[in-house]
Amino acid sequence: MRYLRSIVALLFLLAGTSPFAFAGTLARAPHSAATTISTASTPTPPVVEPGTPVDSPDVAEWTATLIRQQRAHAVPLHEGKVRHGLARLATRIFVHTDTVAKSLTRSALRFLGTPYVFGGTSGAGFDCSGFVQHVFALLGFHLPRTADAQYYAEARASGGVQPGDLVFFETYESGPSHVGIYIGGGKFVHASSSSGVMVSALSDSYWSARYIGAKRVVGR
Repeated sequence: MRYLRSIVALLFLLAGTSPFAFAGTLARAPHSAATTISTASTPTPPVVEPGTPVDSPDVAEWTATLIRQQRAHAVPLHEGKVRHGLARLATRIFVHTDTVAKSLTRSALRFLGTPYVFGGTSGAGFDCSGFVQHVFALLGFHLPRTADAQYYAEARASGGVQPGDLVFFETYESGPSHVGIYIGGGKFVHASSSSGVMVSALSDSYWSARYIGAKRVVGR
């Protein structure tokens, strides 16, 4: 009998536990479902780190719009690099041109007092075009031999005469027959038939009346 009561109690305990457990499961299930539905109705936007790929069409469209706006108002990167490179190149050319012009001036003035020799092309004596040809050759520039050939070979100086430009005159015959190197300040150095290598002023009455123009070799 004692064993029978024990068995019945055990069965009752088992039977009592199972319904409560099942009831607890049912009680929790609706609450869990309701919670899930509530959460789904108010989604929390995900936090996206910069550079993280996002598959959302909205984000993709927003990004495309932003890119279009940036392209419409900003200089493209490669174009900016090109402009910057060109600016640096122009600066280097300007500095180089200025340096060469100064070197030409110094080289030309080294020969002051050198006698005039018709057909001369060396430090022993120059004619006007031989002097110009020699000075430019010292800096690696090859010029034609005669004044008229130099005039027609080079480009006209734009923006006014500058140091290092060739200045031409019509003297003993029609057309360019005399040439010198402009050194700034309204002056030029040349090989004169009367005084050899000397400095003269463009404003001098003799030279101003015969001046026909300037040509540019450096920086053309």
